[in-house]
Amino acid sequence: MCFNATSSFIGAGVIGVAGVATLALVRDKRQLPFAALPLLFAAHQALEGWTWLELDGSSDAQLSGWGVHMWVMFAWALLPIYVPWAVWLMEPDRRRRGWLRWPMVIGGALALYMVYLSVQPEIGVQVIDSNLAYELGAPFSGVWLAVPYVFATCFGPMMSSYRWVIALGVGNLVAMTIAAIIKAADYSSIWCTLAAFLSLIVFGHYLSQYTGKGTGSPVGRPQPLPA
Repeated sequence: MCFNATSSFIGAGVIGVAGVATLALVRDKRQLPFAALPLLFAAHQALEGWTWLELDGSSDAQLSGWGVHMWVMFAWALLPIYVPWAVWLMEPDRRRRGWLRWPMVIGGALALYMVYLSVQPEIGVQVIDSNLAYELGAPFSGVWLAVPYVFATCFGPMMSSYRWVIALGVGNLVAMTIAAIIKAADYSSIWCTLAAFLSLIVFGHYLSQYTGKGTGSPVGRPQPLPA
């Protein structure tokens, strides 16, 4: 979590428990990548907790190294391709799978660019107003990165036929908006904290499937995939 090491590790623990429970509820192996999201976010939160420990809460300290690069790699390079791909893989409706190719292509292009940025030596992090601010050193930033990122990670899930997956996309968009309003400099850290807890929606999706509730079923009549 973006406030201190303790809250980061507590958040990682809560989300990690939910992640293990989520994987235990999966019945279809095509849904495993989507079900793994809570555990991935838990690891991401734990990594941020370690970053807090290394910074020791000092407002004038700056940090770089493998941990910072891994945090940025996950948040900015992995998620824009992983999220739409995981949604596409589990989608039973042939038409919606076709829609999801666009978030995957755009997210994939962004991911390649962000992988390049993530390994640059100028990547670093520092404490600003009791939050972590990550410096990407990107020659193209702001809207040029935000638009494709939002399309891949928010509008991608909204194209799903599953209600809980749609809710994840909507919630992620709201979380990004809240993070942008709260703080500009440490936007990435605040958003990832909110998104990590939003991944608990993934647990709700599989719990509803396990209990036989309709909310875990596709909306409408999906066009079946070829046999």
